[in-house]
Amino acid sequence: MKVSRRFPVFCGAVLALAASAPSMAADGAYVRLGVAAEWSRDAHFRDRDCAATAPPALFGCGAGRDGRTLGARGDFGDGHAFDVAVGRRFSPMLRGELLLTHRRGFDFDGQANFLNVAGPQPVGGSLRSTALFAAGYVDLAPIGRVQPFVGAGVGLARNRVGSMRYGFPGLGANASTTVSGGSHTGFAWMAAAGVNVALDAGWSVDVAWRYTDLGRVRSDHGDATIVRSSGSFDLDIAGTRARLRTHGLSLGLRRSF
Repeated sequence: MKVSRRFPVFCGAVLALAASAPSMAADGAYVRLGVAAEWSRDAHFRDRDCAATAPPALFGCGAGRDGRTLGARGDFGDGHAFDVAVGRRFSPMLRGELLLTHRRGFDFDGQANFLNVAGPQPVGGSLRSTALFAAGYVDLAPIGRVQPFVGAGVGLARNRVGSMRYGFPGLGANASTTVSGGSHTGFAWMAAAGVNVALDAGWSVDVAWRYTDLGRVRSDHGDATIVRSSGSFDLDIAGTRARLRTHGLSLGLRRSF
């Protein structure tokens, strides 16, 4: 999915509207619903154990045809995230929240560097991620009706990658190797900076830039379907791994009690 270019314009319009609304204190507990447009950082799929033999590693050890470590390099493109948060203010400057975020629409697009394979080696696969964070925020001195904030959080992310297809057009029009997908749950962290603008009757809008490290993405060992001009067959292949990192613009509606 491609993120709409109108998203930042929409955020600006919300800020302009909110700046003209009356401000009010936001004490105690709050809930927040949000959406985000995000872009992924570079990712590198490599063997979990390049020396594995039972089952064998997909890439193996050493350098590929481009001189870099064997693997597949690219990124997960752009996608969207949905946030649900429950928080509480502990002082005029400090608040904390539990943040649940679900990400969709990300697809890996890259190139492998296997030896002895002429031409491009496109690689693709879909991804979903769900993460839970415990986050803390520092609310800075307001500027008019706009209150800047910074925050960070730690938690767990469950990342699910679908089957990965490696294409080899230099070996034949339909030549490919498709390996199993997989899930992984591990440590994740995030950092954010943005502004909160009061609306009315306990409602306010958050607009923030957020960076998130969602940890590892893994494919499981299992049957790989290998298609060549001479036919197709299955072969048990060991798993691979990569890192998932995103950054992007989030827009949230907060209700304080």
